[in-house]
Amino acid sequence: MEKTVLKEAKRLKFLYQLSQENNWNILPKCPKETWKLTEADSRWILSIKNIPQLYLNSEEAIAFLAVRARVFGDRK
Repeated sequence: MEKTVLKEAKRLKFLYQLSQENNWNILPKCPKETWKLTEADSRWILSIKNIPQLYLNSEEAIAFLAVRARVFGDRK
């Protein structure tokens, strides 16, 4: 399930990395943005300034990434 989200993050050119706790993190393209998606079991935690805000399923996480990719693309 997380592979679908990671595949989409890669396609949209987001940064992603495996944490020391062996969970995937997807990071914003723009360093000024303060959000992060962290894989936790079969869900994704959206954190802003390292404070957890929402639990997202895979479809919601992909939709969030798609919106952020469009916003970032408009800045160029």
